[in-house]
Amino acid sequence: MKKTLMLLACTALLAASLTACGSKPAENTDTGSASSSDSASAESKLSGTLDEKKDFMFVVTDEHGAAYEFTFDASAKPEGLDDVSEGDSVTVTYKGTISEADPFDGTVISVEKD
Repeated sequence: MKKTLMLLACTALLAASLTACGSKPAENTDTGSASSSDSASAESKLSGTLDEKKDFMFVVTDEHGAAYEFTFDASAKPEGLDDVSEGDSVTVTYKGTISEADPFDGTVISVEKD
């Protein structure tokens, strides 16, 4: 009887701890920070600090500390990316959706230094 109660208690504890891990990442609305649009054709903007810049991707961190990774085809760099450096305040114009947890799904249109 004690083993059965212990097994039930452990199962309940495991189930409770797993439900906390299934939270959905927060998506920001347009307030000068990250925008997520239902329509992939709508342009959105993200303002923040350019933290990392490579030949195929860059990372921008907004004023709330959320980091967003933007990927692009190395043969078609976004307009203005060559004009900015790591540490610069930038505004990224893009189409698609961004998330802190999921890969970028869209197109970067431009990167402008603020």
